[in-house]
Amino acid sequence: MGIDGLRPDSLQQANTPNLDRLINQGFFSPMQAEDTTWSAPCWATVLYGVWRDRHGITNNSFTGSKLGNIPDLFSLVEQQNPALYTARVTSWDGIHVRMPTGADEDHYWYYGKYEDDTTVPKTIELLTNTDVDVLFQYFSMVDAKGHEHGFSIDVPEYRHAIEKADRQLGEILDAMESRPNYANEDWLVVAVPDHGGTANGQHGENRPEHRNSWFIASGDAVSHLTDGIRTDAAPVDVVPSILDHMGLAWQNQGLDGHSVLRAQVAQPAQIGTELIVNGDAEHDRGYTKYGYEGSTSGWLEGGGAVPTQYGAPGGFPGAGSVPEGGKIFFAGGTKQKSAMMQRIDVSHLDLSQPTTYNLSAWLGGYAQDDDKASVTVRFNDDAGMAATKWDNGKVYFFRGSQYYRFDLGSDRVDSGYPAGISGGWPGLDRFTGGASDIDAVINWGNGKAYFFKDDEYIRYDIEADRADDGYPMKIAEQWPELAKFEGGARDIDAAINWSNGNAYFFKGAEYIRYNLSSGKVDVGYPMLISDTTWPGLQVWPSHIDAAFRKDLFKSYLFKEGEYVRFDHALNKVDAGYPRQITSDSWSGLRDWYFGQRSVTIGPVTESDRGSATGFVYREASGQVPTATQTIDVTVQFDDSWGSSDGYADNISLILQQ
Repeated sequence: MGIDGLRPDSLQQANTPNLDRLINQGFFSPMQAEDTTWSAPCWATVLYGVWRDRHGITNNSFTGSKLGNIPDLFSLVEQQNPALYTARVTSWDGIHVRMPTGADEDHYWYYGKYEDDTTVPKTIELLTNTDVDVLFQYFSMVDAKGHEHGFSIDVPEYRHAIEKADRQLGEILDAMESRPNYANEDWLVVAVPDHGGTANGQHGENRPEHRNSWFIASGDAVSHLTDGIRTDAAPVDVVPSILDHMGLAWQNQGLDGHSVLRAQVAQPAQIGTELIVNGDAEHDRGYTKYGYEGSTSGWLEGGGAVPTQYGAPGGFPGAGSVPEGGKIFFAGGTKQKSAMMQRIDVSHLDLSQPTTYNLSAWLGGYAQDDDKASVTVRFNDDAGMAATKWDNGKVYFFRGSQYYRFDLGSDRVDSGYPAGISGGWPGLDRFTGGASDIDAVINWGNGKAYFFKDDEYIRYDIEADRADDGYPMKIAEQWPELAKFEGGARDIDAAINWSNGNAYFFKGAEYIRYNLSSGKVDVGYPMLISDTTWPGLQVWPSHIDAAFRKDLFKSYLFKEGEYVRFDHALNKVDAGYPRQITSDSWSGLRDWYFGQRSVTIGPVTESDRGSATGFVYREASGQVPTATQTIDVTVQFDDSWGSSDGYADNISLILQQ
């Protein structure tokens, strides 16, 4: 089942009982589409099982197509077992005319005239009246309505198209389950989109809102994977998974993906086992030419990280550069700073016993010292972090049960700080759990400020210097549109008043733009933190700690003991950031991160490497703080020279007791 243009966040917010039924009988996995997010390259990748550097398509004009020399799913099925009955039912001429197929039946009705109202009955007919073995049904109207009205669940036409497609999917599933011999048949149902889109009705760019997609597999064949899979599925996994289910060869067919039927089950973190998913990059095929940005499976990245084959053209390291071997490594891949990260939940582990960590990686870079890679691990506790600026030139930083008052004029923390929140902020002790662990604070610009903690918030009167009566309240009740965040209206990471009529809220990898005048979230949000939406902030693709606006020109954002300065006029992070919080940069504030321990290995210099493209092994070990709840692993690729931003491979983190 191919549902063109269905964004993953819209899938989760729309009323889709039939897709939900598939998930309940199988699993859901996040997925990344091709970096050229047009339908032609994306569907070619899904239906032929190879990435675009092999099928050659980069746009909807099919320029450079090599599909005439590559077998599609149905050709691979028919080559191995011609007795199997196969059918393709589509409504876009790009697939029907420009993508050769070996299917026994190939049906097409143009969506512009028939929508999906003719293709769906044909699929139902095939399921009802034939012994079809492999069938592809393409849904066109979600994408069509997205282009016409906007790819956003806030847009009624887009939402209605999703819900209609789900109803039609339900009719197909009913027909499948009504087959006379259904009880003795073994059906695998796979559902995927090709790409996402943005509220302006566009896709085609290499950005998260366009690339983020999803993969659903359902049926007895994947019943062991109902808890999810350890490494995210990819578009190239569709063909090998179907071949595997049909009992046909898939591993030596020139395909770029894996069978999800053989995927590792997602399991909670354990002592003594590898915590990092795909730390050796070997789950990805890796690109052989510079300029292709592939999926960094298992990692979240805001743009730039690229799995690359050893020996690829362009000066990349050759085979044998890392003693542990392997075919693939991670490179920055862009002419800018970039990063990728994972968050590991360890809240279920008993860390009251002495627990140590061992962090290791092979790190390197191109010929210049400013092409580097480093790995940072941060051990997060539950102590909230927040920052906000008052109109008196003071910035207040909150962590745990304490706060700091920083004077912008003298550029240092005022004497007598840190101090206790409970004594300095009347009324914040009304929060469940007391006056501590503040998640976010925002100066609303009207004499009021809002403090957020867990699922509650308090309105604070700045002049009266106390919390208003009647608080705390539930965020979801009074700020219902913040429920659009993944995980709902709680645990806000940071909030900042942009002083242009908008406020921004950050949570995880997402952010929301809130219109102060209308009191509503703008259409199309949340969006993802990336080099497209927040240029320069892609070095922190998730979980911003705190933020505040200094003046009309600059804002500061904080994470992992670092900070960036954002230029409002240029709409990007200033050059030379992120920087470390030190006694010189934020005098008196270094202890703000006390108890939130981090360790960094690398970067290595050219003199360390001993060769222009060599790797150096780096490791670190130490004690895990007992209050640790989650662990962030961030790989930063730094580049000031304009090449490949450094390399990393065999990244490992193991806890021992």
